[in-house]
Amino acid sequence: MQGRSDNNTIDVTVGYCRMITKRLLGTIILFVMVSNLQANASDADTWLIKMNNAIRSMDYAGTYIHISQGQIETMQIVHAVDETGERGRLLSLNGEAREILRDGERVTCILPADRSVVVGQLKSDFGLPALVPDNISQLGEIYDMQLIGKDRIAGYPSVILSIQPKDKMRYGYRIWLEEDHGMLLRSDILNAEGQVMEQMMFTEISFEPPVLAAMLQPTVPHQGFVTVESSEHGGSIVSGKSTWILRGMPKGFKVTSQAHKRMPMNQFDVEHIVLSDGLATISVYIEKSSGGNALKGPSSIGGVNAYGRSVYNHQITVMGEVPEETVKQIAHSIAYSY
Repeated sequence: MQGRSDNNTIDVTVGYCRMITKRLLGTIILFVMVSNLQANASDADTWLIKMNNAIRSMDYAGTYIHISQGQIETMQIVHAVDETGERGRLLSLNGEAREILRDGERVTCILPADRSVVVGQLKSDFGLPALVPDNISQLGEIYDMQLIGKDRIAGYPSVILSIQPKDKMRYGYRIWLEEDHGMLLRSDILNAEGQVMEQMMFTEISFEPPVLAAMLQPTVPHQGFVTVESSEHGGSIVSGKSTWILRGMPKGFKVTSQAHKRMPMNQFDVEHIVLSDGLATISVYIEKSSGGNALKGPSSIGGVNAYGRSVYNHQITVMGEVPEETVKQIAHSIAYSY
């Protein structure tokens, strides 16, 4: 993504670790927020609840591909649950042999290209908005959700769910769920024209054999690498009242968390605001302008869009897996509170 300064809020190594860990939670993280739906949910809602339970509570091992901008990344994933919580391992099978390990709330990212191991805690807001809908009507105001058919993915009979936005400020989704367990086997992210922008699909997956402890151990050699302890956003929380307000945000988006962070490498403060509509998540970063090649205007990588602007000697950067118009509107809705 072009237009980043050397003092950018998002540390490159930690940012990549966060992105891959999001896939460890299965590219599925966009759909987990529906776990508290009411008991009288419709068929589509029931399948979403079933999927959430499968993702979080089942042992499974498999291989999936992630396709974006014509690039294909093949990932091996192992997931297990025991009395200590969730554990997992994610290994990139093409290109650089990056590997991510999860043990409860602790995440370890092995990055051979940087000869580094980044270790951090999986926070509750990691890839997830704090807002969890109490009932389907909160999502129903901005998304239409319905079963649209059946298919077969990775050898398993599957049902297909459509999640379509009611406006152009967010993406649509199609997801394929295995019939017996509700496990997510494929997900498509769709633009306003219904074209697939990104796709995740299992090529093989198994639920039957138990996941052995050896399957959760690192396989990428990392002796002699530098170990970096990091919080999920690369900084420590500091006190401070916000001097920024958001006006005229797109319908359905709400602030789910807001914190000031002190970045360890440069000792500068940044304000991080997380927004969500219940499915899509957007991050807003506000820091004092440091000059250099800061992001101005739009930029994108696959389905992730970013927008930067300068306000009162501060750099504002908005990014998320939403259309360009959405991050632009949010960036221009931020105002300084005197």
